[in-house]
Amino acid sequence: MVVKIANNFRVTNGRKNPDRKSFGDILEERNYLTLNAKLLAWGIFLIFFVENGTLGLIPKQFYFVYRNMRISDFLLYSLTAYALFNVKEYSYLYHSRAILLPKILLVYFLFQFVMSSLLYDYNFIELFFRLKGIWMCFLIFPFLLLIKRRALGYLIKIMLPVAIVSNILYILSAVTGIAFLPDIGISEQNLPGGLKVFRVYGGTFYGELFFLGFIYQWMTKKFRVYQLFLVILFIVPHILAFGRSAWVYFTLTIIIMLVWYALKKKEFRLAVRQIVIMSILVVGLVYSFTKFVPQSDYLFEAIEARVSQGQEDVKYKEGTFGTRLANIGALLTLWQNSNIFIGIGMHPLWVVKPETVEENIYAWGFSDVGWASVLTAYGLIGFILAIIFQMYYFMITIKVLRKAVYNDLLVFFSLVFLSRLFFDTVINYSYSGLSVGLWGFFSITFYIAALAYKYENLEGKYEL
Repeated sequence: MVVKIANNFRVTNGRKNPDRKSFGDILEERNYLTLNAKLLAWGIFLIFFVENGTLGLIPKQFYFVYRNMRISDFLLYSLTAYALFNVKEYSYLYHSRAILLPKILLVYFLFQFVMSSLLYDYNFIELFFRLKGIWMCFLIFPFLLLIKRRALGYLIKIMLPVAIVSNILYILSAVTGIAFLPDIGISEQNLPGGLKVFRVYGGTFYGELFFLGFIYQWMTKKFRVYQLFLVILFIVPHILAFGRSAWVYFTLTIIIMLVWYALKKKEFRLAVRQIVIMSILVVGLVYSFTKFVPQSDYLFEAIEARVSQGQEDVKYKEGTFGTRLANIGALLTLWQNSNIFIGIGMHPLWVVKPETVEENIYAWGFSDVGWASVLTAYGLIGFILAIIFQMYYFMITIKVLRKAVYNDLLVFFSLVFLSRLFFDTVINYSYSGLSVGLWGFFSITFYIAALAYKYENLEGKYEL
């Protein structure tokens, strides 16, 4: 039964709206959930757990069922089918305007898959399983069902221990150059001034979301000293990763959260409080970095060198920046020489090792460039859909943030989503430009689901 309640409260056994949860509240509360809600949360968790290397607790060969088909693949397809089978349970979310564009894109991806299978005469079943990155977008339906069953907090709690362990192992890998995590990449990079550092790719298991989540709680609810350790733990790996775009993204997201909350409350005292909290975080981070990270002085110099290197790359169009610009040119040429409306489709070189120099250039470009890869792969139709996706979610996210009454967890994910949209569009424009990429919208699937639930919630739809 759905009713409208003017004061934005949800009545459940005499309690106020259970959506009113801060990030810390979610981790500390005792949830009384149905078995099917918990099993759904565990299923989603295991998909990401397997896909992220499983911390090496179990040899990865045990996760393979046949050739490149893993247990996580079958979990993904099973949960998608299960969520669609139970669509009546969250029908008002499934039919929400906030989900319309993702459903259109999913239909277009299925069309592209069929066309590509016929065009390239590649084994239908094998190509299907190799394109798992695309099919991860279908997780939007299990996510909607998860949120509807109020198991989001349960999923976060079972993810937290893995995030803690993986971040500790990541730090050890970054400072020693020894892979303490399976399925991570480690390379030695030369920086200006003769400095050399180890760069580690992958392995933090969503620590960045816990980092931002705790900061969001400090701003909107209460600062808790014991959480400072976790926040520092979750941000140090991203400092040691020497990823300049990640540094900018985290800074942007924190600024957006600060500005949003300050404008919402319109109190100078709150702005001062936020500045004090951020100062405590910076002091704690610097202290921890210098006291507990080996060769911290050397790493500080390396961070400074990495920043200056990025400035030089942009100025002279060299390094990573120059390579991405060249990749854009190569992909645009490929698009112009193919079907400009539907692109080249899901080419097997995405998932099979390139065999020629030309294929290697294209494969690298597809994996490293955003808007150009969408245009080349999915043509003008897919590119226009991705642009509409970007603009529409800008508007709907701002609307939700403007109308939100409570600073709950779904508002946090909406803020992170807004930051991601802004970052991809404006700051990362030279090689991203869009949040929909070669592998669809799988990296923001959960944000869309959370936003849709909050959007319908603010429209006055409540379940009794």
